[in-house]
Amino acid sequence: MELNYQIPRPALIWTLAAVTLVLLPQSIRMPIWISVVALLCVSWRALIHNGKLDYPSRRVRVVVVLFTLIVSLSQIRNIGIGLDSAASLLALGFVFKLIEMRKKRDIYVVISLCFVMSMVAFLYSQSVLTTLYVVLVITVTMAAMIALNRSSSAANHSGTAKLAMKISVQALPLAIVLFIVFPRIAPLWAVPMQTGVNSTGVTDEMSPGDISQLARSAELAFRVQFEDAVELAHEQLYWRGLVLDQFDGVTWRRTRNSSSYSRAASLANSRISYEDRVRTLGESVNYNVILEPTQQPWLFGLHLAEDINDEFFSGRNFELFNDGRITQRLSYDLRSHLQSQTDFLLLSSSRNRNLELPDDVNARSLEFARELRASVSTDREYVNSVLAHFRMNQYFYTLNAPLLGANRIDEFLFDTMAGFCEHYASSFTYLMRAAGIPARVVVGYQGAEMNPYENYLMVYQYNAHAWSEVWFEGEGWVRFDPTGAVSPTRIELGVQEALRDDPAFMEDDLFSAAIFGGVGWLNTMRLRLDAIEYEWNQLVVNYDEEVQLELFEGLLGEVTKQKVIILVATLALILIVTIGFTVINIERRIQRTPINRFYLRACKELAKVNLVRRRGEGPIAFRDRVCAERPEFAEVLTELTGLYVELTYVEKSVSETQKKAELQALKAVYAKLKTEMPVLAGLRRAG
Repeated sequence: MELNYQIPRPALIWTLAAVTLVLLPQSIRMPIWISVVALLCVSWRALIHNGKLDYPSRRVRVVVVLFTLIVSLSQIRNIGIGLDSAASLLALGFVFKLIEMRKKRDIYVVISLCFVMSMVAFLYSQSVLTTLYVVLVITVTMAAMIALNRSSSAANHSGTAKLAMKISVQALPLAIVLFIVFPRIAPLWAVPMQTGVNSTGVTDEMSPGDISQLARSAELAFRVQFEDAVELAHEQLYWRGLVLDQFDGVTWRRTRNSSSYSRAASLANSRISYEDRVRTLGESVNYNVILEPTQQPWLFGLHLAEDINDEFFSGRNFELFNDGRITQRLSYDLRSHLQSQTDFLLLSSSRNRNLELPDDVNARSLEFARELRASVSTDREYVNSVLAHFRMNQYFYTLNAPLLGANRIDEFLFDTMAGFCEHYASSFTYLMRAAGIPARVVVGYQGAEMNPYENYLMVYQYNAHAWSEVWFEGEGWVRFDPTGAVSPTRIELGVQEALRDDPAFMEDDLFSAAIFGGVGWLNTMRLRLDAIEYEWNQLVVNYDEEVQLELFEGLLGEVTKQKVIILVATLALILIVTIGFTVINIERRIQRTPINRFYLRACKELAKVNLVRRRGEGPIAFRDRVCAERPEFAEVLTELTGLYVELTYVEKSVSETQKKAELQALKAVYAKLKTEMPVLAGLRRAG
């Protein structure tokens, strides 16, 4: 029967540390009970090593297999077949293997799985912090491999850590070169994958409380950088997302067709020429948006955003869509005409859709709208009258709006009179339709925070906003924001100023760095860290085939296969030579003391008469051999060796004066040897 392999204690410590670090970020996304199972398995492995627990029996292993199967079915039923369920099951198998380690190859399997599991983190995030954390995990895992193969005499933790860090640093230049020159292929995290992560940000439905819920979060939504240092006022920063034109009395929704959010739907809509629906006025602005993963297909941009690179498709209401859910950070370039007008002529189908109201609800609002419309002569005057109604009455802008019943518009307008932007946009749009004016709700974001270190804007979830678009004859769709009538500060300065005293604002992210924006040095550090993240995303995460080709063209001119091969070979050679000098240990020149130098000189003098000191021969052994072979050298060599051994190997505390005296004595003996050498050598020849 083969004995179980006893893993060395240092190797076990490093292995358990690597396993813990690998599972730590996964525990945030995994069900809590899986984290508990992982902790139990790590503890069990430590107790096995200490002899306090035995390896799991066959019966236990069968139970574990059945348990894993049940978990698999449960995961698939709850969150579907996707990344989250796969990562959870991989983590379970990983920790179960930990307590089953009996042979050395089992340990290598666990260490190899550490490398695999560390890469799973990149499927969720490619940020700077994630990258640094993965580098730490890889270094600790490498230390586990080193400790596993080191002798017990060399198994100290500091030496193992230094060697692991040295290997990681040596591998870093090669990794950078391969990243730059290796042909770019879509990384695994760029492949759309189903995850159990809920969608973030605005959705294609809006009910009272939906937008206000987002205002409780300080999570980043996207970053924006304008070309040519364009600066827009805060009230111009309306990041348009989706148009919601269906209302059932409770929820506003986007009208979907049979090819929901697909390129096929866009092609169907393209039968209507967009050029005939748009009149552009003024200068356009170009900008880049880096959108955080939303698990949804729609994009965000300023008014009438055009896709510069023709990568996305447009909806019938000039919305922008990605061809698939956005599961990773997405960078895209847009152009917007902020003064443009759309849809001067409104099709009857669109007019009817944007006038439709539910039956038998909100009777007071209908009556109010008809009376107010009858009191003015034009649609624009009516709009201004509704805005004045919000402005002159006791309406409140708050996150803690009272709950509404069946007649939500009535209750908000005439009873509670307190709400967030979705309440005002919804009721305003309803009043427009009630007066026979086509209107719709638009959801997106409004405002941003400037990062002065890289001159880009940061838009957070608490910037989520809803406003209205009203159609006028000869003008097309015109934006109106009733929230600004109630809280001008919200539009002009931002939601942070408007809700500064509201305890519910950002309450879901009490430990977010954005909370400390009023603390000078903390805010500076927050902005600098975000600027680093922005540059990382621009230079690394967005380094794709197109960027690589531009880089090669800048270096090589016309890119050919031969030039690329020469470039890769040259860089590889430089790296191999550089790493070779760091790997090969060049023996340092031994620093000799004056005492050692005089003794070695004496040995060289003796070598002249064929009395050569052998390799590894100590001074006393050399003296005894010389005295036996050449007795005539016995007196002077005995005196020299005795003085050298005493000065070199005998520990004693002496003053500087004594050291100088002893060195002078050694010099005198060496001079005596050098003087008598010809005479003693001559006696030997005479004999």
